[in-house]
Amino acid sequence: MVTPRLLEDLPPEFESLRSFLVSHVQPYINLAFNKQGFLAKDLSNDPLKLWETKVGGLPYLPKGMEYPCDRQTGEMMMFLLQINCADVPSIPGFQLPSQGLLQFYSSLDVPMCVLGPEPHRIIYFPEISQDESTLVTDFSFTQDKRYRDEWYHHIYTIDFSVAEDVFGDYCYNSIPDNLIDIADEFDEWLLDYQSENDFGITAKMAGFPECHSYVPEVLDKAKGQLLLEFNHPFDCSDYFYFYIDEQQLIKADFSGVKSYFMRV
Repeated sequence: MVTPRLLEDLPPEFESLRSFLVSHVQPYINLAFNKQGFLAKDLSNDPLKLWETKVGGLPYLPKGMEYPCDRQTGEMMMFLLQINCADVPSIPGFQLPSQGLLQFYSSLDVPMCVLGPEPHRIIYFPEISQDESTLVTDFSFTQDKRYRDEWYHHIYTIDFSVAEDVFGDYCYNSIPDNLIDIADEFDEWLLDYQSENDFGITAKMAGFPECHSYVPEVLDKAKGQLLLEFNHPFDCSDYFYFYIDEQQLIKADFSGVKSYFMRV
């Protein structure tokens, strides 16, 4: 495992904090995106299979299953991404199923900075069919909505990798009394360090979320594990967060996932 960059760059004056920071290193799964195409007026432009891991494009939808709609408005939801769980590396303490397909949808009318179960939708398919005759392949019924409401049109593949980070913003509550004197000074250095360095993390599974605007005040109250933090690669100001109870994750029960959206 690669040493977190923060620990490599730690100034000598904060060396006494090193053992404390190391004790709070957390593994997570980084998601890197690679643009593959553009989908708007022509729905034949998705180069990826219906059952593949992807951001955007056409979703996996078995015949006979209704396309996800907002429970309050009845309008079709925007397909964000889907993850073939077999593509995701395992890390300790994050019991994601080893198979199946996990999908994330969002309404366009999303209240910002509110943690709750709606208006996002998470769907899990334990078994994946690669027989297109059993799947919806004609998504023309979404075309007007997709184009008129400016859904995300770009399509990306996802590369998964295991990484570690200190997640310093979430460990200060447990800082030892003998280190409190330099905690404020370190916090000031950390803010400058983070603003000067672009670490390129736009999405992750597990670990702790990146801090943006009002996120810490709300997500500190979130129960369970970070299932997904998703900073959309096309509209980089849009952040989605999904949290799940650890026992529900073990049971592959995604019905209780709570989500949070913000734009910075």
